[in-house]
Amino acid sequence: MTKNETATSVEEFLVWRSNLFQGLKARKETIIELLDALSSNQQAHSVVELSLNPLFRRDYNSLYRGIQEFLPTQTDPNYEQRIETLFSAVSRTIPPTSKHYNLFGIDTTPCPRRFAETLADKTFIHYPNPIKGNKPINIGHCYSVVCALPDQIDTEKVPWAVPLSGERVPSKHKGVNQGNQQLKKIWQSSLFSDKLSVLVADSDYSQKDFIGEQVKHEDLVTITRVRSDRVFIVNLFGTQIKPKLRDIPVGMGINLTLKMTKLGLNLMKFIMFPLQRKKVVN
Repeated sequence: MTKNETATSVEEFLVWRSNLFQGLKARKETIIELLDALSSNQQAHSVVELSLNPLFRRDYNSLYRGIQEFLPTQTDPNYEQRIETLFSAVSRTIPPTSKHYNLFGIDTTPCPRRFAETLADKTFIHYPNPIKGNKPINIGHCYSVVCALPDQIDTEKVPWAVPLSGERVPSKHKGVNQGNQQLKKIWQSSLFSDKLSVLVADSDYSQKDFIGEQVKHEDLVTITRVRSDRVFIVNLFGTQIKPKLRDIPVGMGINLTLKMTKLGLNLMKFIMFPLQRKKVVN
């Protein structure tokens, strides 16, 4: 790295650090020192051990208080502005992309809290169980996380994802609904509103509640996996069939499933080809 590149990187880092500091409401110095300790960590295996780092000049009580109080409360009159400042500071850590679009990923992750008896709003969550015969469930919370996925670096190692938003999913809501609210704030941000974005998601997000909201954004392409039992209805005539046509119900089509064999797909093509060419008259 040349001297000019080093100077540019240091300047960008100082701007990012200043934006982050201004976005914090309480425990500003504690959070900045905690980030310094975390960034230079080589030995700590737990959060409390970060308080032993030379860059963290406070005790472990300040460490926990800083984590609990660094986010602004929703009753703060400047809540939206402070959150936007924090979001802007985090977004600046996304490396420049070589493509003409930004890549994002969204998913929900379980957090089992089975033995936290006084923890509020616990519910049953999907959690893999290695013991054969047991159902993959547990008790705790689910969190919806939206991340930016940077380009692959020259060393061919997978880069770290940049978390942009992480919120707990209330027990009465679904993860896709919480994700819709998070993504709406991100797409409305001035940092991403004027550039094409691509969003990738798992099969849980291939439903109307989620895709129906995302298609409202013009500069967004959503790519989701589909379940193995998903059924697709193929229109035989390529256009919407009018009710006045005789002997043909509205919306007539052929059901295609991902479990169909190659022979079944070829047979379906053989049936569909003459039907598409057939003219229907009164």
